[in-house]
Amino acid sequence: MSIYYGEDASNRVRSPLRGTIAIARAQSPPATISVKETHSLPTKTYKVQTQSQTGAAATLRLQKSISLEMATYDERLSYQRAMDFLTANEPERRLDIHLSYESFRYLEEKARALYADAKYPRVEYSTIDSRVIIHTIPTALHSASAAGLNDCIRDSVRDILRRHDKRNLGNRIMPVGESTYSSVDEQGVRSTRTPDAGLMYDDGQRMTLLLIVEAGVSEGYEQLKGDIELWLKKFQCQIGILLWLKETPRFRFPAGEVGNPGSATERALFENAMWQVRRSRPFGPYRFNGHAWFGTLDTALIEVFKTDVRTNEISSEQYVVVEDGTVTVQGNGLDIGMIMADMLPFDEELSADEKAEPICLATDTLLPMIESAAHRTAINRHNDFLTTH
Repeated sequence: MSIYYGEDASNRVRSPLRGTIAIARAQSPPATISVKETHSLPTKTYKVQTQSQTGAAATLRLQKSISLEMATYDERLSYQRAMDFLTANEPERRLDIHLSYESFRYLEEKARALYADAKYPRVEYSTIDSRVIIHTIPTALHSASAAGLNDCIRDSVRDILRRHDKRNLGNRIMPVGESTYSSVDEQGVRSTRTPDAGLMYDDGQRMTLLLIVEAGVSEGYEQLKGDIELWLKKFQCQIGILLWLKETPRFRFPAGEVGNPGSATERALFENAMWQVRRSRPFGPYRFNGHAWFGTLDTALIEVFKTDVRTNEISSEQYVVVEDGTVTVQGNGLDIGMIMADMLPFDEELSADEKAEPICLATDTLLPMIESAAHRTAINRHNDFLTTH
């Protein structure tokens, strides 16, 4: 699991989640928008990752026009903290820190010089709150769950369109892939984001961003909400979906050797044990030789954010899928409060009744996707341990 590093990480308050599908209003994000609330989640923490990043360090030749010489003492301290985090590049981590746009540009150049075109570490900027976000390589739990949720939504939309003999519209809905988006404000300062997943609509003349998915594994909940706010406010995205996953306890690699993990026999025993766990308790813990390679998936929830076109306010609803390692959803479909009009509000080929149809996620697809991600995270961590010890 990853550790989240944030400037407000010391202020954490626990709020209970209901045992059935919880639908709640999210806690207010920064003051630039208004969000209705009834319950809120705490700011959480992340830790450690599974794959090592490759790429040789390059000699830095940074433009002299970007300078920290005139920055305040606090700015220089924050910048140094960000630089240390970027250089260490430990897996499964994220840092949110407030810095000027000039410092962000300097960090971007540093990352490019060190890691060239590698996807991670990734340095992003939010003009809403002058926040720099640095991501290192995520867990399988993080990346696979985001992609899986995205596929579930797309499949549901396409099923509805097929029922109404409008497959052509479904063929226009495309995944965003690994696209990085930039939005420049009036002062020429740009926000940058790369979604964990998302969908866009191709009408033959332009591409419209329909929804994005941001996933967090024990990550700072408030900072994830800030990511969603940025998408809806600065990138005119229709829908923002937050997938929040909490693994308990925080993952740690073994302090020393665990059996003889490098032997073929031991590896076969490990893989068999992981499959046995998945069949009996798919949300963990995944233990072998006295060590947990994945803890328990304490919480998995989906939160859907929408902007009211009349008031420009953002509201959200939460749907708890897993709590305390136990599935809380029932039935074949999970209604996440979205209708076809949310996805395709501009398409006149849909009738009023068709636009009112709810978009439900197939639970026989959603749940195995999360189970598989937990299982793969345990295996990846074990493999990473073998390559580094």
